[in-house]
Amino acid sequence: MKIGVIGAGLIGKTLAKKFSDSGHTVSLADAKGVNEIRQIANNAGAKAVDVEDVSTDIDVLILAIPLLRIPELAQTLKSKLDDSVVVVETTNYWPHRDGRINAIENGMVNSVWVQQQLGRTVVKAFSNIGAYSLLAEGKPKNSDGRIAVAVSGDVQKEIDVVMGLVDDVGFDALDSGPLEDSWRQQACGPAYCTDLSLNELKDARESAIRETLVDKQTLSFETMKDLGQEFFDILVSGQYPEGFVDHAVDINRSINGLPPRVNGNKL
Repeated sequence: MKIGVIGAGLIGKTLAKKFSDSGHTVSLADAKGVNEIRQIANNAGAKAVDVEDVSTDIDVLILAIPLLRIPELAQTLKSKLDDSVVVVETTNYWPHRDGRINAIENGMVNSVWVQQQLGRTVVKAFSNIGAYSLLAEGKPKNSDGRIAVAVSGDVQKEIDVVMGLVDDVGFDALDSGPLEDSWRQQACGPAYCTDLSLNELKDARESAIRETLVDKQTLSFETMKDLGQEFFDILVSGQYPEGFVDHAVDINRSINGLPPRVNGNKL
């Protein structure tokens, strides 16, 4: 499969490498330009291209950029994407980063807003797993203890394509229904970055209470301050020392009343 990835940050470059390692042909683009990301693309087994060209001759397009960049990207991609391309958006809404988006503040689901900006259907995936787990915790097909990733969309054949990609890169995929219901895996509910198995993720989504999400985000941020700056520097670097544990997962589990992970870092 031919896959384009927009965004050469931690999530984008990780997905690019995982797709490439799985046998897919990958193009990687970023607003920084080809020269700035060429080495990142090479390390991922991908080809560095301009954002304007990444939509050419692909089957799937992954958007791994902050939510606030979506409207500008929508203009860049206008009339460039073939109708057959499956568009996957991976981001979450963080007002401190994205600014206040009135439609979302007034109740629109994050991914429904993205779909509206792009003027075409999208699939929400890879948004409820942290960068470290995405990089390090994938397992071969049919392995025990696989972490599950939620996949939401409004077109079943698009959901099916993305579920296959989730499986390819080492995770179980949960068909999570329409985008309108994807708030159930938004930050910082029980299905968000808690590294659950397939059945656990299904139950976690069902237990989510929309009215509590903002308060849980605040609690999560306040609690994570105790982890210290060094932890966050390592987490966002993508370079993890031996024995590293993403304690953000443990915090998200705790504030949602989920049991601790066995040994602190495994399911």
